Amino acid sequence: MATPKQKAAEKWALPVQQERSRVTRERLLAAAEKVFAEKGYDGAKLADIATEAGVSVGAVYFRFKDKDALFQAIAETFTEETRARLDQFVLAGRNASTEDIVRTFVARTAANMRTHRGLFRAIIERGLEHPSVMDVMMAFRDEIARALETVLREHGGKAGLGDAVRVATQMVYGFLIVGILNPRAPTQQNTKAAVTGLADAVVAYLKTVVPK
Repeated sequence: MATPKQKAAEKWALPVQQERSRVTRERLLAAAEKVFAEKGYDGAKLADIATEAGVSVGAVYFRFKDKDALFQAIAETFTEETRARLDQFVLAGRNASTEDIVRTFVARTAANMRTHRGLFRAIIERGLEHPSVMDVMMAFRDEIARALETVLREHGGKAGLGDAVRVATQMVYGFLIVGILNPRAPTQQNTKAAVTGLADAVVAYLKTVVPK
C-alpha cells in the first residue's frame, strides 16, 4: 500500500508501475528540494535536479512533465508527511502545560522548516505565481492553527483565542522564513538561542488568552 508521501508524489507524476520507479521519484523530489535550496526556483534546472538524483534528464521527464509539477509534488508531499506527524507538533502535548505545548510547536516547526528549506525558498520566490501550491500550503497552515487552537482551548483558552493563535503561528512562520532565506538576518533560525527567543515571545503573547 502506498504511503501518504507516495500518494502525494504520484498525484503530480506520470504513472509508474514498478517499485524502483517509485523510489526514483522520491529521489527526484529530494534532489529538487536540495537544488531549490541552493539555487532558488528560477536557478534550478531540471538537468541540475537530474544530476543531484543520479538519473538522466529523460528520467525526470518520464515522471514529471515539468518543474512546476515537481514543485507541486514537493508541497503536497510535505503536507502529507507533516500531517501524518501532527501529533508530534501539537496533539501529543495536550496534557502538558501551555508553555510546553507552545515551545514544542515552535521547536518542531523550526526543525521541519530547516529540513525543507528548498520548498520554502521556492514558495517565497515563486509561490504567488503557483496558486495551486499556495492553496495547499495555506490550507495546511490553517489546519495546524486549528489543531493548536483545539489543544489550547482545553487549557482554558478565552475569547479571542482563534485570532491569537493565527497571529502566533504567523509570528513563527514569518520569523523562521526570514532566517531560512536571509543569511544576513539578525537572528538565524538554526540557532538554539534564536528558536528559544521566538518561543519566549509566542508564549508571552498567548498567555494573554490562555492563562494556564
